[in-house]
Amino acid sequence: MAKLSVKKDDYVMIIAGKDKGKTAQVTAVNAEKHRVLIEGDGLLTVNTKAVKARKASDKGGLIKQPGSVDASNVMPVCSACGKPTRVGYREEDGKKVRYCKKCGATLVTKKASKAKAAKAAKSAVRKKAAPKAEATTENKEA
Repeated sequence: MAKLSVKKDDYVMIIAGKDKGKTAQVTAVNAEKHRVLIEGDGLLTVNTKAVKARKASDKGGLIKQPGSVDASNVMPVCSACGKPTRVGYREEDGKKVRYCKKCGATLVTKKASKAKAAKAAKSAVRKKAAPKAEATTENKEA
């Protein structure tokens, strides 16, 4: 069985199914069944359950629960670049972390503010561009 690239509290984009193109938040992950529970505004993937009032103070009726989607139908959304991305793994400070394959920023589960996201994206671009700049200066000297 393949490793899951999503975690609880990740923001994901649904890439297949009746909710294709919508974003949602992962509320739970079931690795054995390879499914994730998602919750978001305007999703069609919602389970409705009839509940009977057990006490006089309880209210019966239909309640909505988060829907379940196969894990292969969702992609994590990078908080730095705001795009759905594949997940890479690397070591930082002795810990294994997930990173965005598009911009190189470390993936965090919470949505970042726009200012922080822009700063993280710029630092990721600088990290990629730094080795190239050193190589060009060496070529000029020789």
